[in-house]
Amino acid sequence: MSVKSKPDAKVPETTERKFSKAQLLKSAQYQDQRDLLCALLEDGQRYSLTEVNKRIQEFLKREM
Repeated sequence: MSVKSKPDAKVPETTERKFSKAQLLKSAQYQDQRDLLCALLEDGQRYSLTEVNKRIQEFLKREM
């Protein structure tokens, strides 16, 4: 008799919604940072709000 093992219980990942560059540029949340987003984000890519905020903070912390 073969014993079937139960599949490992996977911990559900918290997935954030991702948005295109165009959607983020239209967002009221980033209305004051549109020029910065144009420079930091790539067309055709999708970004979570966490990723966008992280990129903005990293850019602002850079030394000039």
